[in-house]
Amino acid sequence: MTIAITTDRPDDMTSMREAIEAGRTSPAALVERAIERAEAVNPQLNFIAWPCFDRARTQAATPRSGPLAGIPTLIKDSILEKGIPSSFGAVALRDFVPDDDGPYARAINGAGLISIARSAMPELGLNVATESPLVGVTRNPWSLDHTPGGSSGGGSAAVAAGVVPVCHASDGLGSIRHGAAPCGLVGLKPSRGRNIGDEAMRSIADLNVDGCVSRTVRDTAAWLEATQTRAPDATFAPVPLVTAPIDSKLRIHAYSKVMRTGADPDASVTRVFSNTIDLLGRLGHTVSDGRLPFDARAAISALSDIAEGRFSRRLQPTAEQLGTAIPPEALEYRSQTIVEQGNRVSDEQYDAAWALMEKNAACYLALLDEIDIWMTPTFSTEIIRTGVFGPDTTWLDTRDHLLDYAGYCWIDNFAGSPSISLPMGFSDNGLPVGMQFATRPGGEALLLALAYQLEDALCWWRHTPPIWLGDA
Repeated sequence: MTIAITTDRPDDMTSMREAIEAGRTSPAALVERAIERAEAVNPQLNFIAWPCFDRARTQAATPRSGPLAGIPTLIKDSILEKGIPSSFGAVALRDFVPDDDGPYARAINGAGLISIARSAMPELGLNVATESPLVGVTRNPWSLDHTPGGSSGGGSAAVAAGVVPVCHASDGLGSIRHGAAPCGLVGLKPSRGRNIGDEAMRSIADLNVDGCVSRTVRDTAAWLEATQTRAPDATFAPVPLVTAPIDSKLRIHAYSKVMRTGADPDASVTRVFSNTIDLLGRLGHTVSDGRLPFDARAAISALSDIAEGRFSRRLQPTAEQLGTAIPPEALEYRSQTIVEQGNRVSDEQYDAAWALMEKNAACYLALLDEIDIWMTPTFSTEIIRTGVFGPDTTWLDTRDHLLDYAGYCWIDNFAGSPSISLPMGFSDNGLPVGMQFATRPGGEALLLALAYQLEDALCWWRHTPPIWLGDA
């Protein structure tokens, strides 16, 4: 595969804001261009769940306020938007239209962003590939045979292809990072309680957070600054807009073993992991071999019990909250088999898994108090091909493969700590390989400053996929 390389500064959200302020373009022009690009490439990539073109044009024609006013984006089909189908990737919810915006949709609108569509996601979000009976298979602009990840794969494919500079994403067990890494993007999972609407989030069971995927660190920093909560009862003080690389030396622990098996990641991931360690060393940081502060096999077993048991136990309460019905038979076959397995997880087994995860999270947070950065691969192998975890597969037949492939990111959701996936290299087949960096809760500014430093060294925004509609 030939990787195209651009030479100028990126066609990103920050440059678009500068162009609007200088009078060189307008929100209407940017939105129309994004819609044209979406219509041109969506037949190949299939990243749109619900188009909102007319609404976007109307919003772009009206003066907007906010630090990101006039920038086109997509909102993932995972949060509520007034008057727009909010189906969470499920056929069973295709007719569900909320009467009001959810808190994070209000945060996006308050920042001034304009969504041209709701982006595709796998059914109810429990997958690392974006494939569902509702939308079909979403494909990666780096290779149509490979997934753009999940559950934030739709928006990730759109950003990677240059349709828009940044997209909303959400993360319950890794989904922001699991969309960013396959598409060569920056994906920051914020701390628990960081966002507007998350002020009351305090429990280890509060796994899901919202954020974005983008091509540049400065766009992710600007999105976070614009959408975070500033409530007086928030867990953390607001993060200032981070604009520069870190100027101090960090203590970094690097860990790459597949947790369930103890195996090494594949050769391409191992190479990028080693190259990243070398780069960090040249930048003056101290990188040591990391050791997990908990039993890996027991943790993965507990993760499996929680994922299955939580999915089956929350299905009907979620339906009742939405005022609709989600009968198990209306779900894709893969989801049905997850529900079946979750029903086999006894209450005692489920409670024990959560108790163990409480201990694991506490041990992990204690480790983060002793170091600055915890580093792992984002995935253990090159990006998977489409169909590997498709809607017609059986959960038990694919569970171990999925846990091994995507088993690095989940701990930060339980611990409430921020983590970021960065595009640190390419596989032998020319597909993006992401590395993940995590730090203690509230430490987004540290992650972004480190990300700026790594971006300055690699200029990953210069690399564009074979399917690319953005400006050079």
